[in-house]
Amino acid sequence: MVFVKKGDVWMARPDGSRQIAITKDGRPGNPYFSPSIADNGTIVALKGIHLHSFRPSGKRIIKPRQWVILGPGLSTEALGVDLSPNGRIAATDNALYGTYYDPRRSENRPTLVARFVDFIDFRTNKAKGETDSYYDYGFPAWIDSRRVITTSYGIFNAQLLAAPVGRRTRGADFYRDPERDPNTGTNAYILADAELTRARDKFAVMRRPLQDSDISDLSPATIQIYDTGNPSTDSTPLCTIGPGRRIGPDADPSWSPDGRTLVWWESGRGIFSTPVTSAPGCGLRPRRIVRGGLTPDLSRANVPRR
Repeated sequence: MVFVKKGDVWMARPDGSRQIAITKDGRPGNPYFSPSIADNGTIVALKGIHLHSFRPSGKRIIKPRQWVILGPGLSTEALGVDLSPNGRIAATDNALYGTYYDPRRSENRPTLVARFVDFIDFRTNKAKGETDSYYDYGFPAWIDSRRVITTSYGIFNAQLLAAPVGRRTRGADFYRDPERDPNTGTNAYILADAELTRARDKFAVMRRPLQDSDISDLSPATIQIYDTGNPSTDSTPLCTIGPGRRIGPDADPSWSPDGRTLVWWESGRGIFSTPVTSAPGCGLRPRRIVRGGLTPDLSRANVPRR
């Protein structure tokens, strides 16, 4: 498991034991974020405007690459990254900004234009594709080597979309929460930051009410675990973690390779873990495994001995 603690990338066993620091140059004002690890031990993480890559020993794979576009009219910001199962393709969650003239301040100011996912071989810096602009796409997580599951905040469409790797690809409905606003027919819940098990038989996602809820109040949010339907649009809820916890929109749920354990992080509290079984209520027993940890990601890679 990789995660961020005190601004640096760390690695530990899935139960939080044997924690070792992979980096030592993270700072409160410039921390690493969104680490991701492949089964072969390849680690990528974002820091500032760059993508960094490491082996579990801490040795860099390549020099840091600039991972954003900085221009006078359009610019991007990398919000998160997920590494493909083969450890080569970085699926990046990007915000695209334009500018508008603010007459009250007599200046150009940035404005969010779109949110999209692109796919880049981080070793060669060769682009493999990006999503189109029909939907907004965020929080990519790999379904297999050819597709990612993404979040859309559109109130009239499915909250979870499956997007294939390719040029200007459009996401297909993966799952839409059935709850609707009775007055408008729009989505009544936000679903964000989903991840499937490797067997693709279950997925976990942050879920919270869209209306009449103070976004700064994290207590209404839950992590909902679903049984993946065939098709996935027919998926059914299995069990719920929360409410009453500190689950944010970027809770980063991550499954163990065997699909029996789920980890996530909570704001101000750290990283938590629970078994997920076939028992009623999924046999959930949440416990904190890393105090102060953020954004965990699980894989088959072993923690190195130092």
